[in-house]
Amino acid sequence: MRSDADRPDLDVSRVMAVSPAAIWAAWRDPSALERWWGPAGFASTVRELAFSSGGILDIVMRGPDGVEFMNIYDLEEVVPCSRITYVHRGSEEWGLAPSRTVVLIEPESSDDLRTKVTWRSYYASDEDRRRHLEDFQAERGARELLERLEAIATALQGLEPLY
Repeated sequence: MRSDADRPDLDVSRVMAVSPAAIWAAWRDPSALERWWGPAGFASTVRELAFSSGGILDIVMRGPDGVEFMNIYDLEEVVPCSRITYVHRGSEEWGLAPSRTVVLIEPESSDDLRTKVTWRSYYASDEDRRRHLEDFQAERGARELLERLEAIATALQGLEPLY
C-alpha cells in the first residue's frame, strides 16, 4: 500500500452552468448515465444500477475501436446532490486492483445555477496509478467525462425529478 494513500491520484474539477439537481438526475437515470459515462468516443450500456448507499453500478464501456471494458462499481456512499463514493472492483483481465473514487457536487452560486463537480480517484499502488494515468489516460478521460456530464445535465436542467 502507498504511504500517501489519502492524497488523490486523480483530482479533476469542472464548474458547470447547471444545478446540482440536474447533475444528480444525470447520475440516477440509467439512460442519461449511458449518454455521458466514459471518455469522448465511448458508448456505455448500464447492466444494473441501484443508485443508493450500498448499491451497485454495472456498466460496459465500448471504445471507438469496439473493445469493451466491463466495470462494476460498489456504491459506498450516495448523498443526494452532494457526494458519491464508490469502489471500482478492479479487473483481473487488465491486472488492476480495486480503486476508490469520490465525486463531490458543490453549488457555486446562491441560485444553484453553477455547480462544481470534483472527481477524485485513489489507486491501490504506484503501479496502478501509473497504469491508470499513463496507459489508460485517466485524467483526460475524466475531463472528457465531466464535459459529457455537463452536456447531459444541461439537457435535463429543469426536468429533473425531486430526489
